[in-house]
Amino acid sequence: MKLSVVVPCYNEALSLNEFYDSLSLALKENKISYELIMVDDGSSDDTYLKLLELNKKDKNVKIISFSRNFGKEQAMYAGLKHATGSYVAIMDADLQHTPKTLLEMYNKLIENKDYDVVCAYKANRSDESSLKRTLTSLFYKINNKISDVKLLPGASDFRVFTKEVCNAILSFKEKTRFSKGIFSWIGFNTIYVPYTPEKRMHGTSKWSIFKLVKYSLGGIISFSTIPIKSVFVLGLLVFLISLINFVLMGNLSHRTIILFIGFVMLSIGVIALYISRIYSNLLDRPIFIIKHKVGFTDKK
Repeated sequence: MKLSVVVPCYNEALSLNEFYDSLSLALKENKISYELIMVDDGSSDDTYLKLLELNKKDKNVKIISFSRNFGKEQAMYAGLKHATGSYVAIMDADLQHTPKTLLEMYNKLIENKDYDVVCAYKANRSDESSLKRTLTSLFYKINNKISDVKLLPGASDFRVFTKEVCNAILSFKEKTRFSKGIFSWIGFNTIYVPYTPEKRMHGTSKWSIFKLVKYSLGGIISFSTIPIKSVFVLGLLVFLISLINFVLMGNLSHRTIILFIGFVMLSIGVIALYISRIYSNLLDRPIFIIKHKVGFTDKK
């Protein structure tokens, strides 16, 4: 098997036929042996039924169906665990990631043995709302300031890499995964190529502002301890302000008390984020549960 393409799917029933037709045609025309690992992330529409139809049409289509919606991170991880190709790709099923760009990335990787990963990054974010662009830009600035793991702004999960890179990604056993950070942390020689996402053919983005903020906070605390260390620095600062205020005025002003209460609440919030991360991993629950597997030859 030359290329394994991992495709997380969540309520993509309307897009799947167009996605499959364009991708399989491109791969066959370029004589690339392939497998499509389609991961149904607990969809509530007919995604699973559509995938079964594709499997009947093409045995290169393999299906993993979750018992419920676990999230894209978990869907990607499940797909990577089942990939058998010498090269592995991750792309979305909503037709914003095009087969043309995938082939360009794949060819760039196999033609240059110095590289292990080809990653696509958004060259233009004009399709996003101004609020989303602002929050995204802020996330990258904060992360790259306080984390040892530096992220290229706009870098996506749309990428192609070698089997060795895939194995390195799978070696991370944490339950709450932040793949963008993992991709950067493992190293390997990476080349970045710009791309402009195509217009979504059906439906809307599954990422709300709330989900993006939650995901971003999780990513920051996954690869940086500076927020929790800052609690000590802020605590020392508040203590010194309170001490000076007490020495000069003989008592604590209302403003100082409010500042102190605000600091305590902020500290509890930051510590809670880290504790919840530790708690999730200590529970040792599976990060996904597979309900159906179709098209795989293994008996596990």
